[in-house]
Amino acid sequence: MNTHDKCVNQYKELIRTRPNYARGWELDKLNSCGIICDLIEKTKSKTLLDYGCGQGKQYTEDNVHKKYNFPMPTLYDPAVESHSNLPDEMFDGIISTDVLEHIPEVVLPSTFEYMFNHATKFLYLKIATKAAYTILPNGENAHTTVKPYKWWASTIKKYNTNNILVYLHESKGTNQKGLI
Repeated sequence: MNTHDKCVNQYKELIRTRPNYARGWELDKLNSCGIICDLIEKTKSKTLLDYGCGQGKQYTEDNVHKKYNFPMPTLYDPAVESHSNLPDEMFDGIISTDVLEHIPEVVLPSTFEYMFNHATKFLYLKIATKAAYTILPNGENAHTTVKPYKWWASTIKKYNTNNILVYLHESKGTNQKGLI
């Protein structure tokens, strides 16, 4: 079993044993939706992907997209069976909130390649830069890649060969944010 699959299995187990885990709370925190709405308006975006949407309840129950008046995104999360198919199509924007720090560093290159090859206008990335309170079933911290804002910014820039708009929003740290 590869690193990605091992990691996904840890999150499947968390969701199985803790029904509110990966519910989708992070999207409506730290003004994420306001920033996303600004990006959608600025880029005239119509199609979105929420990469790492968790259980997707922020849309299916909380209707956050209706509250902030933005299009319902396509939902992807490999640990949630109903959202586990990685889409092949292109999207105007990709949203990813409190996800990338959960991905092992060795898997991040393929994650960024996917994002930059499937977004045509913008990425909104909210990333925690500190350890999580949650411990995985295997005893490891849920934030497997804990790096400072500057590391994330320089790593993301390296993969942005199409020069699309990227808004990086740090959470659970110093709350740095802005276009990079």
